[in-house]
Amino acid sequence: MSRHTQGSFAAAVALHERLLRQPDPHAVSAALQPDRLATPTQWTPDLLPLRPYESVDPASLGLAGHDDFHVIPDAVLDAAIARVVDAEGPVHFDVLADRLLEGAGVGRLGSRIRARIEARLEAMMADIPGTGVPIDWHQGFVARPTQHLKPAYRDWREAPDKTRQLEYVSDEELMLALFRAVLDADCGEREAAMNEGIHAIGFIRLTNNARTRLETPLEALLGTGLLVDRGGKLGVTSVLGAHRQCS
Repeated sequence: MSRHTQGSFAAAVALHERLLRQPDPHAVSAALQPDRLATPTQWTPDLLPLRPYESVDPASLGLAGHDDFHVIPDAVLDAAIARVVDAEGPVHFDVLADRLLEGAGVGRLGSRIRARIEARLEAMMADIPGTGVPIDWHQGFVARPTQHLKPAYRDWREAPDKTRQLEYVSDEELMLALFRAVLDADCGEREAAMNEGIHAIGFIRLTNNARTRLETPLEALLGTGLLVDRGGKLGVTSVLGAHRQCS
């Protein structure tokens, strides 16, 4: 009997796996994909289609009209930070600062302005009851906790030119790019996964610097158990928990 014979358990498993690989982006029910809509508690791959990088228009942040960056009220600056993070998180600190400075009409990120932004981020990280979901800031990236645990699969070709740099992509998002590359190919060499992974999200060349940059996310991905390395061949873990055999 074929693995995909109609009515067989294997066919049902194959259908389930296809649903996991190609979820309906318009679906609002988790009936066929349990826990897809639940808040993640650990790093979880996004299986939705690649979507454009969405950047905030700095002019919409409400920071204009102040003579000095330091006189912008905390509440106004916090709201601007939250808008950038909600749209672009995980967002590198330098990108966040660039959006804020452009919105405020400031040309350079000096030490005092950097300190002001950092102070607001520290305040927004505090888990104060009634203030909503806090900001998470680590390893140079700012995000809501869920954005770190389940980053969106984004096309960085759509990002502003100044933003479109591999160093501005978080480790969590690079983990996703690598996972999707191996998932789409079923199996593959480490080098191929790195090349296909960053190419899919808009970075054309796998340079030596890019290869080095991807080593940490790849090791972290292997540490999750969702990806396995057998003799230099990478494979994803199947929906039944068994490891795929790479040819």
